[in-house]
Amino acid sequence: MSGIRPRSLAEVVDVGGAEYALPLDEFLDEFYTEYPDRDAMQAMISASPAYLGNEFADSYIGAVGEHLALRWDLEVPDWTCDARRSGGRTPRFVPDMPSLRPILLVEAPYAFRRRNIFTGEEPLQRARWPREVAVYEPAGLSRSPR
Repeated sequence: MSGIRPRSLAEVVDVGGAEYALPLDEFLDEFYTEYPDRDAMQAMISASPAYLGNEFADSYIGAVGEHLALRWDLEVPDWTCDARRSGGRTPRFVPDMPSLRPILLVEAPYAFRRRNIFTGEEPLQRARWPREVAVYEPAGLSRSPR
């Protein structure tokens, strides 16, 4: 990857392909520096990323796009609802540590959980995360009671 940070989720896949983890982290740093400019943030998730042909990767990218929209009160891009981004039947845990599974089952945000991907409460948090923003769960999409 070059020293230029991706400015959209589509660029994350264009730059990283199947090795999208580092470009995704770089993208998230760019995304959070745009806060509170909702128009800029929306533009960064609007274009549909290419499909990687890997069920987990395509679902994870879909979850990222949907979660960022829900988390930051943006419009959920239509591309996130494509069946190829819907997840598989087998639950996936990120990180895949058996001792964390009960916690991840409860904490996973809606966009990940509905794709059978179980993560921590804020799976996309980075150092550039806007500090003044509270934890957010969209109305009607709350987690199971603890």
